[in-house]
Amino acid sequence: MNRKIVLIVALIMGLILAGCNSGAQEQAKIIGEVNGDKISQAEYDQHFKILKITYEQQFLGGSGKLDESKDQETIKKLKDQTFKEMVLQKILWQQAKERDIKISDSETDKILKQQDYKKFLEESGMEEKYFRQEMKTQILYWKLHDKVTAKTTVSDEEAKAYYEENISKYNEEGGIQISHILVATEKEARDILAKLNSGTDFADMARQYSTCPSKERGGDLGLVNEGSNFVPEFQEAALKLQPGELTKDPVKTEHGYHIIKAGEKQEARTPSFEEVKNSVITDLKSEKKDKAYNDYLSNLYEKAEIKDLRK
Repeated sequence: MNRKIVLIVALIMGLILAGCNSGAQEQAKIIGEVNGDKISQAEYDQHFKILKITYEQQFLGGSGKLDESKDQETIKKLKDQTFKEMVLQKILWQQAKERDIKISDSETDKILKQQDYKKFLEESGMEEKYFRQEMKTQILYWKLHDKVTAKTTVSDEEAKAYYEENISKYNEEGGIQISHILVATEKEARDILAKLNSGTDFADMARQYSTCPSKERGGDLGLVNEGSNFVPEFQEAALKLQPGELTKDPVKTEHGYHIIKAGEKQEARTPSFEEVKNSVITDLKSEKKDKAYNDYLSNLYEKAEIKDLRK
């Protein structure tokens, strides 16, 4: 091997080793501690990527990006939030160890199968191993929640008081039950309408011909009233119908041609406590659990020995 080749090989090896050392240093660099457990620069950076892309999607329309020079204040807030969340993650895993809570790979895989996480990794530049750890932490969060709040109860007196304080939450809206059949052309709609007028069952026709997902329910769209959010042409036609009545002609909208049928009218009403007691207890118990868990985590956070070593 001549001297020139030796120099080139040496240069390449030097670059490779430098890259390896840089990655190792990034991994080893510590930017915080929580009760003695270290937060590495690498895991901090990866979590920041999640918060950053989430912020961009929610507040910048998904296509916008934070600018390092123009958005310094926002980026600083996100970095501070990242550190706080990393502290909480360490606390969660400390509690997992103390309470012998384990998260299996199969549990994580099950969650990942429900998400298009590969696309997220591409967009965020996040490494898969860190993303998997984030998912494990999410599973742990709820497992610990269930353990901490397992003994939460709601008395009848508490439920009754909650019902009276939140009675509007249980009000039932008035309106009229509406079903429809949606097809692409006016001819199809008129042919179906003719069959319906001759006595063919509406739900059967909806299941057979409608292109709307409501076909699985026989075309049932539930209650429709002035506050509903259907396209204007459809909603106006539906609210003119009397119970049992069909639209005389197909109703054209941007979605196609609709045949609309009205069912029973329902007056707005406030159900009694006994009617909604189970729902009230479920709602109140959920709120009590969330408050108890938040208080529990806040207490752990306040008592934790936290070192912020960021510069």
